[in-house]
Amino acid sequence: MRELTSILDPVILSLAVAPGIGLLIGTERERRKGEGPDRSPAGLRTFALASITGASSFIVGGISLLAVTIGGIFALTALAYWRGHEDDPGLTTEIALSATTLLGGLAMTQPGLAAGIAVAVTILLSSRLALHRFVRSVLSEDEVRDALIFATATLIVLPLLPDQAMGPFSALNPHSIWIIVILVMAIGALPYHGSASRRSIRSSDRRTRIGFHFQYRNNRRHGRTGRQST
Repeated sequence: MRELTSILDPVILSLAVAPGIGLLIGTERERRKGEGPDRSPAGLRTFALASITGASSFIVGGISLLAVTIGGIFALTALAYWRGHEDDPGLTTEIALSATTLLGGLAMTQPGLAAGIAVAVTILLSSRLALHRFVRSVLSEDEVRDALIFATATLIVLPLLPDQAMGPFSALNPHSIWIIVILVMAIGALPYHGSASRRSIRSSDRRTRIGFHFQYRNNRRHGRTGRQST
């Protein structure tokens, strides 16, 4: 009996995590689902069922059946997108549903990792407006270009440089020298981006004050006109 309990406990824990993942992501999608005939095809219950389906398929048939299940979910989401892409050209809900099915299967072997990824996915989904505002209003073209240059220097150039002593007296190490270059680039970019962010905030506040000022003047003008007409 004790051996049976030790075998069932991890499975029960994973089966509890799997629907929790679907409910977590589905709650965020349900808030943006809308109402009426133009609503999104997937909501709270759909995401919970997709996660449970992924977990069940992994229990029954392992990775192979899970792959087939994910393929079926992807086909259904593609069909739903094809039917309603004119009203909503985005693919966020469809991709999130496929990811939820995959996370349900992952929860059967690594429930902690699956739950953490589900939280990250939910945060990403719920931050849509903030991310769009940051990319469109806060970031400038120069800042995007500088970020790409810094990413290229860090993720592409640095791994290609040899990490060994070279040159006269073996005093030069290209890898170490490039790390110093990256640090200098990062330190030099901090004051610029900080001042750019402050300028963006001040500009936004200035536009807000100007909008309030014109609204106040229009309200006074309409009020005066109404009194004269009476």
